[in-house]
Amino acid sequence: MNKKLIHQRQRQLRRDLREKNLDALLLTKVENVRYLTNFSGHDSWALLTANTCLLITDSRYGEQARGECIGCRILQRKEAIAKALAMQVERLGRIRKIAVEQTVSAATLDRIRKALRPLKVSAQPVDGLVEKLRDIKQPEEIGLIQKAGRTAWECLRASLRFLRTGMTEQQLTARLEYEMRMRGARPGFDTIIAFGPNGSRNHHQPSGRKLRAKDTILIDFGVCLEGYTCDLTRSFGWGGVSVEYRRAWEAVYAAQQAAVAKIRAGVKASEADAAAREVIKQSGFPAYGHGTGHGLGLEVHEIPYLTCQDKKTLLQAGQIVTVEPGIYLPGKFGIRIEDDVLVTASGARVLTRDGRHGFSRDSLQIL
Repeated sequence: MNKKLIHQRQRQLRRDLREKNLDALLLTKVENVRYLTNFSGHDSWALLTANTCLLITDSRYGEQARGECIGCRILQRKEAIAKALAMQVERLGRIRKIAVEQTVSAATLDRIRKALRPLKVSAQPVDGLVEKLRDIKQPEEIGLIQKAGRTAWECLRASLRFLRTGMTEQQLTARLEYEMRMRGARPGFDTIIAFGPNGSRNHHQPSGRKLRAKDTILIDFGVCLEGYTCDLTRSFGWGGVSVEYRRAWEAVYAAQQAAVAKIRAGVKASEADAAAREVIKQSGFPAYGHGTGHGLGLEVHEIPYLTCQDKKTLLQAGQIVTVEPGIYLPGKFGIRIEDDVLVTASGARVLTRDGRHGFSRDSLQIL
């Protein structure tokens, strides 16, 4: 991540703190610490004040922090992290109110407050200061997610060359994740590979179930590059599919295209969800229970969410969302088609096309 972008983020957060009459912001969430400092390690906190940014880490990450951090001082602590924070707050002076991420655990917040109490400094949970910045992706972030998508397609194509009748879901998962590691990437989340009836389980965990002739396959996976994750799902047949499966696949594909066509800045997120659901409804298949999509970036699930429950959220240019309608028939099969989409002022741009946008309409396969 470039220095200019990191400094820009810090300046914006300082403006937000001034508006809220807060003296400092404490970040404990891994993704938010990375967003503000470029540090990719764990068990470290970032403290942003009006004049400085401080990373509080320990001996496991000292060298890494010195190599990665941008725009911040590094404190390699020896004490408990809450005590180290309090020592720095006392040293900096003029701090009376610290904003803490609302996502922090109750136990951690309690430790922070106890450490700051002797200094008469309050710790106030504040919702979404960093997340609101993360919501709108900068060109560098968009490029990383698009690159992750291209790498994902390379990994999937390489993995499917090994696909054979008798191969287990776990074996195909291992091959797919091996291909990621060989390309300098890692899984963005737990890979979902489901053969046959297992596909109707939305978040199926790969098992020892073996691939059979004329099975259907659902693969939901993500590649993480430099902290940014893509999220893709494809569904297809192994040696031919039934008429019912083909009809369901066509309905899901059409639903996805209807949702993508709705996406543009200023449109309600719920309208994209409704567009997809209407296509599924008209097809006669049961509606899916999950949302139509979600934001994507340093985390695989971020704001905004494309759901029917949220009638207020308007899409904004620069957001990246997944679009992933599905049809699930227990005991038969499951189908989900998912791509990552950039919201623009005039429409939507799909970032994860594979050249033919999925599978051949004739074979429902990419081989």
